[in-house]
Amino acid sequence: MNLLVSCISTKHSTLKKHWADTGQQIACPLTVRGSLQKPNEDLGGLLCLVVDGAIERTLPLSMAAGMVPSDRGVLVTTATSIHEVDPLLRELRRDVISLPLFNALHSISRSAHGYLVASTGLDLIVEISREGEVLWQWWATDHGFTHTPTGVLRQLDKARDHRQEKYGTLSQTTHVNAVAEHPSGAVLASLFHQGMVIAIDREGGEWWPVLEGLDHPHSVRILDSEHFTVADTVGGRALLARLPDPQSKATIEAVVEAGTDWLQDCSYDPRSQTWVLVDGKASRVVLRSGTTGGTELTAIQFDPEWRLYEALPLQEVAREQEPSLSMASHQS
Repeated sequence: MNLLVSCISTKHSTLKKHWADTGQQIACPLTVRGSLQKPNEDLGGLLCLVVDGAIERTLPLSMAAGMVPSDRGVLVTTATSIHEVDPLLRELRRDVISLPLFNALHSISRSAHGYLVASTGLDLIVEISREGEVLWQWWATDHGFTHTPTGVLRQLDKARDHRQEKYGTLSQTTHVNAVAEHPSGAVLASLFHQGMVIAIDREGGEWWPVLEGLDHPHSVRILDSEHFTVADTVGGRALLARLPDPQSKATIEAVVEAGTDWLQDCSYDPRSQTWVLVDGKASRVVLRSGTTGGTELTAIQFDPEWRLYEALPLQEVAREQEPSLSMASHQS
């Protein structure tokens, strides 16, 4: 299986030092993760092409995070912009979409009308068209998530250009980091601070929990009309959940122990029956076979200074646009 891997930072040690230094100054529950301020240093970042388990090419891109196939390649989120690359990392089109509502962008996914983006720094979900038109938005602060984990009331100027601001994780009320559209039209989102996946009604913005008791989750991904996956990050578990009706609670059908206490990302491909697990602590990607991930297929080790964020199987890009990747012989 060939992959595009995003690294939100190539200075992992700088991040670790920042968390250690700022964490000692914060009086908050032990379950709270993050810091009040973002680091001032340049944290680097890149995209990495992995072919047959080996790193073939890298492309520098500061704070590269979420990825989704597009009609022209792959869209990639960074702190304040969405860029576009070709699957082989030979071409980078910068700032194809950049809006004042973009701050600390994390996940991006397809919706029926465009793309859903987690503007994490603002506790905001925004749906945009391919041309950058805002189609829908949901502010967590307008829907009951009014205070940060340290008890501070968060008030945001929605008309402001937030692209130059740095809001620390503990300055956010939810740290919403992944969002996906359920086939019913409801929007699923993972709330880092609250430890749950919620469903959001598009019409009125009402929300309700569909999966609770998670430890700082990431990476909500829709599989089909009844299933989604999510990373129980600190728990180190990849979860396959069933949710045929988003008005009800999800049930967990499979649990894959990833052998880490920071599972940054996970995805499952039903066609190849393969889990892709991104270990953010050990800077590695592990492929496991079967619904329960019982057999390890391969483990790809990256530079420990790389803070991995997501892994996108190139099969997904091929299904989206049937590109001539000139690497069909490498596909597994």
